[in-house]
Amino acid sequence: MTTRRTQSRRDTRREQELELRRRDVLAAAIVVFSEKGFQGAQVAEIANAAEVSLNTVYGLFKGKEELYEAVIHEAITTVRDRVLDRVEAIADPAERLLAVIDALFDCFDEHRHLLQIYARTTHGLPWRVRQAMGADSLELFQGFTVWVVGIAKQARRAGRFGHLDPETLALSLIGAVTTTAARWVESPRREALASQAPKVRAVFEALLTQP
Repeated sequence: MTTRRTQSRRDTRREQELELRRRDVLAAAIVVFSEKGFQGAQVAEIANAAEVSLNTVYGLFKGKEELYEAVIHEAITTVRDRVLDRVEAIADPAERLLAVIDALFDCFDEHRHLLQIYARTTHGLPWRVRQAMGADSLELFQGFTVWVVGIAKQARRAGRFGHLDPETLALSLIGAVTTTAARWVESPRREALASQAPKVRAVFEALLTQP
């Protein structure tokens, strides 16, 4: 019995250590991929940045493609969780839609490396992110989109934005934010990224007040 418990503790400790190494490698990969893109990044460079051996990286990920997919998954998960945490408590569906805009910009502003990866991956075109996703990341991306569409449908039932199609409105909202953010990171300006939020928000505020 004692031997089994000792082995179990060792296995648990080993799993925890592997997870910590994986988090370190992912954090380093996010920085390297954001600066150099997929083609320019080297796995050895990521290993050096994470302060682990090259063999350790390949023990955690099969190759650069799988590592890049993991980074994309991390980016989508981070953005989704931050937006949901900020928006879910808001009761009015129209205000929730506008809060999605603010939350997305704030999240992109806080996590610049994730935004840079998004911009490099999509070139400002949200549909292009599918080309760099694994199945799990694609499911997250689609789930987030469905969630925003659901909010738009609730706002439509509440009599907001006239006769506009709620799905089209939701997709336009996501596209407006992500394209604006991607353009900003590709040609940074003096003003903060968050300063772009009121400009996009004003467009959708006008739509939401249509009779």
